[in-house]
Amino acid sequence: MFSKICKCLLAMLTVRNLNLEIGGRPLLNDVSFTLRKGQRVGLVGRNGQGKTTLLKILCGRVEYSSGTVQRSRDFQVAYLPQEVVSPEDMSISIFEAAKQSFSHLLKKEERLRQVTGALEGLKEEEAGHEALLMEQDRLHEELLHQGYYAMRSRIEAVLTGLGFDRNELLRPVSSLSGGWLMRLELAKILLSEPALILLDEPTNHLDLPSLSWLESFLLAQEAGCLIVSHDRTFLDNVVSEIWELERGRLVTYKGNYSNYVQERQSRLKQRETAWRNQQKKIEEINTFIQRFRAKATKARQVQSRIKQLERLERIEAPVSCQCYSFTLPSPKRPGKVVLEVEGLSKGFDKKGLFSDLSFILKRGTKLAVVGPNGAGKSTLLKIIFGKESPDAGQIRLGHNVELAYFGQHQVQELDYNRTVLENLQCLCKNRSERELRTILGIFMFHGEDVFKEVSVLSGGEKSRVALAAIMAQGANLLLLDEPTNHLDMEAQEAVRQALAEFQGSVIVVSHNRYFLDGFVDCVLELEGGNATLFPGNVTQFLELKRTLAGKGTLEDEVKKETAERKVSNDVEPSAKKFLSRKEKKRLVAEIRQEKSRKLAPLKKKAETLETQISHLEGEQVELERLLSDSSTYGNGQKAAELNRRYVAIKDDLKSLYGEWEGVSEQIEELVRQYDKRITEIEE
Repeated sequence: MFSKICKCLLAMLTVRNLNLEIGGRPLLNDVSFTLRKGQRVGLVGRNGQGKTTLLKILCGRVEYSSGTVQRSRDFQVAYLPQEVVSPEDMSISIFEAAKQSFSHLLKKEERLRQVTGALEGLKEEEAGHEALLMEQDRLHEELLHQGYYAMRSRIEAVLTGLGFDRNELLRPVSSLSGGWLMRLELAKILLSEPALILLDEPTNHLDLPSLSWLESFLLAQEAGCLIVSHDRTFLDNVVSEIWELERGRLVTYKGNYSNYVQERQSRLKQRETAWRNQQKKIEEINTFIQRFRAKATKARQVQSRIKQLERLERIEAPVSCQCYSFTLPSPKRPGKVVLEVEGLSKGFDKKGLFSDLSFILKRGTKLAVVGPNGAGKSTLLKIIFGKESPDAGQIRLGHNVELAYFGQHQVQELDYNRTVLENLQCLCKNRSERELRTILGIFMFHGEDVFKEVSVLSGGEKSRVALAAIMAQGANLLLLDEPTNHLDMEAQEAVRQALAEFQGSVIVVSHNRYFLDGFVDCVLELEGGNATLFPGNVTQFLELKRTLAGKGTLEDEVKKETAERKVSNDVEPSAKKFLSRKEKKRLVAEIRQEKSRKLAPLKKKAETLETQISHLEGEQVELERLLSDSSTYGNGQKAAELNRRYVAIKDDLKSLYGEWEGVSEQIEELVRQYDKRITEIEE
């Protein structure tokens, strides 16, 4: 057990005093940290703070100015960038490409075949037979214990978990789009079982089912993770630490992203108070110096104050988190019914996306469209907007309805020869320049940035211009396809709040659960050619899906309810829940059992830590008594040993306190989450 713990502790990556300057501007400033196997960290910070650059440094793709990056022996690091370069051999199948992750096992298997072939040509008494036989046994044992014979099932499990169809794994890699190439690269990383996984925006190309699967996989495996993501729910569910890059420095926080938000605000308030107090003190000292500088009788006091200022360790002025905020323009008031979809069907290349889809969207309703990639979510929005034609069915817009559409390729609609501001002025003629510049500020275009030509912007910047233009137009029905992909957390929050207060209607395709939960009233799921309408937000929808899994009677009840409505009832925020009182009681009982099961190991760990803390605190009290006794110092060696032990205990207690606090926070968070689920069901 001890050797296992030591091995785990040695398996790590250590960064000391890392510095990087780009164009004379310091990007990273004395960054130091240690990453171990099993450690799951979210790396956050505003765009341009160096998150992606730091990941590239850790995997050796970017050089740094000074400092050290050290890996322990056999500490393998795997990196998933935001943009994946296409593999050299695009002709091999998806399965064969994933199989390359097991190259070390494939080499052993090839050697095993060679040894087996050699043995077939040798008799027992011939020279070399026994050595080959021993090598054959060794290779077979290694392949067995290293999972070679379960390789196919592991590959299929990871690929299907990330959304690949089991029946299409023999398709060539060349048939995959950029998003699916990203998934394939992620699958290869997960299958290779590195000690540390570096993920840069891994959720951008994943749908909700794949996201849920990835969360479960990362929580179950032993590798450490350093994750850059703008998906708050993903970070909340996966990481146990948040590291923030702020003005070149790394600041660490225990807990998930929600804990980080609270703790950061608390620290910011403390820093502001300390800074203000120090500024007040400095002002008082300067006032004294200025007042008595010319008086000879006060010369000594003045010099003392001057030295006091020189010795003062200045507290850096805290940078408040800039809170973006904007309001969408008030749209024209449409009729009660905004949109009618009746009997809609669509397919491509003889493959159906959805069929007989019908629903009514009422004024003020916000609808999220979810489902696996390829289910037809984006196509549905294009049909509603008129960019695609349905195979069957009708789309009817209500009285006074004005549409605005943001697609994943909306940047192509911009005029590349005009500036950022001019593009918005052309599309939003009823808004003043001041209003448009305020909205552009939300989307991270400040000062002179608004006068840049669109042609010189990056892909992400162009996407943000397009989204800003759509949001500012004044339409009363917004169709948004993945609107948050290039927004940081603060900008996402601003858009989320604006959509929550928006007086019009919204149909949005997104995998960002936290973003959607802030404003959607109901969820339309497209899967397997079918469409199902759920009341509530995305979290409630996913919880209901988990509850339905494997429970035929309740699922049949939901299907029956859906069939009766034919997915054509009014889509309203007040949609009626369809769980009976009996089913609610059963669900609550199951959730409480799950809560108890999840809490048990955490409570046991907390009790163990409390016992260890109590024991060390008792020893600490006894050492303090001995060290305060003057007779102890009659024996210098004994006094030194006692002092060393006292320092070690203090360090151990500090570590245990931190661990206990972390476990306690996990317990509190679990209790909060489960109690919330129970309350939502009982209501």
